[in-house]
Amino acid sequence: MNAYADHSDEQLLSAIRSDDAQAFSEFVRRYWKKAYHITYSKVRSQSITEEIVQDLFTSLWDKRATLSIANVDAFVFTCLRNKAINYIESQLVRKKYWDYYKAFIPQQEESTRRAVEFNELMQAVETCVQTLPEKSRSVFRLSRLEGVSNREIAERLNLSEKAIEYHLTKSLKVVRLALKDFTLLLLVAFHL
Repeated sequence: MNAYADHSDEQLLSAIRSDDAQAFSEFVRRYWKKAYHITYSKVRSQSITEEIVQDLFTSLWDKRATLSIANVDAFVFTCLRNKAINYIESQLVRKKYWDYYKAFIPQQEESTRRAVEFNELMQAVETCVQTLPEKSRSVFRLSRLEGVSNREIAERLNLSEKAIEYHLTKSLKVVRLALKDFTLLLLVAFHL
């Protein structure tokens, strides 16, 4: 039979402060089930509940020399409530970061993929444009890569707008044919 079964909580706490492991075992026996139910009602996880309750009793034993508890029920309830709240808050923070990760990383990967594809497209366009005659190359660059209007191009190159349209039409046909693998990207990027 347990020598401390008939002792009051105050007597147990006094014995615990004196490093009495048997008194502590009786204290744990008295409050384990209640502590478990209080915690489980908050966190709804058996393993987390056991971890929190174990942590409470371990902490009590570690601080036994300075242990001063007026109302054991209130103390146990308050400690467990605070530990449960800390756990729940940590899970909310973890969920928030996980949600952010799930939302942001795929966008980042998509953005990176698009940037790579755009760079590949620009290299392919540059390679193709280099094959154009000089005037057609100039017209294409000014119109499609720099966004200059046909009238401004005509003024800059000292050509008629009709000549600009001719060079642009010729250039676009060559570019479209050479970059058929990039057709969708071309339609979006260059409004072809």
